[in-house]
Amino acid sequence: MSNIRLSSRYAKSLISLSAERGETDVLLKDMSYIADSVRATKDLQLMLASPVITGDKKLKVLFSVFTELNTTTQRFIELIVTKGRESDLGEIAQSFVQQVKAARNIFDVELISAVPADDMLRAEVTKVAKTICGGEVEITEKVDADLIGGFILRLNGMEYNASILDKLKKAKKDFSKNTYVPTL
Repeated sequence: MSNIRLSSRYAKSLISLSAERGETDVLLKDMSYIADSVRATKDLQLMLASPVITGDKKLKVLFSVFTELNTTTQRFIELIVTKGRESDLGEIAQSFVQQVKAARNIFDVELISAVPADDMLRAEVTKVAKTICGGEVEITEKVDADLIGGFILRLNGMEYNASILDKLKKAKKDFSKNTYVPTL
């Protein structure tokens, strides 16, 4: 179950601690790794959410999975498990990453295209995204052959759809509302 307030508060506390110690960049790398791993691994999610597995066993598993973590990150994970919030670890890590990026004025941009993007398209998207967002951008690229051609650009809660598939859907919708053919 999603607990945005809880994850945001833990993330803010960790940001304060990391800023005090000058370890924000190291913890950002650790938290990105943890967030990506938890999001991608269903077994890890199930283990963290399991009420049957004790906190000690969860810590052993976490430290065997995440072997190269900073000591501050390790102590933070121990705190999370001690407080019984291990099921929220992935969400807390994701919130940490988002808050650090927001503080640094870095925006996530998603580029979905029918074929892999070339350097010219990537440069143009970066330029446009920087203008719209007013900061630095990190582009995530995905390939979706169903688009047939063109691309979809998602940034700052907006979506610009310049795909052939979208144009075909709009044309189909327009033709289905043909005003020249009487309906009975």
